[in-house]
Amino acid sequence: MIFIFLIALFILAVVLLFAYQKIYNPGKLCKTCYRVVPHLAPKCPFCDSELNWDD
Repeated sequence: MIFIFLIALFILAVVLLFAYQKIYNPGKLCKTCYRVVPHLAPKCPFCDSELNWDD
């Protein structure tokens, strides 16, 4: 019984994590290095590639 509860709790935690990330989007992914860059940054701070915010 406790095993089923733990599995349900784990699934709920994963679903809540994905929902939180979908609601709170801190920026945009860089198309070169696939890291999250700050909102409206002109260049990626990790790989120095230009970012197009119109996409």
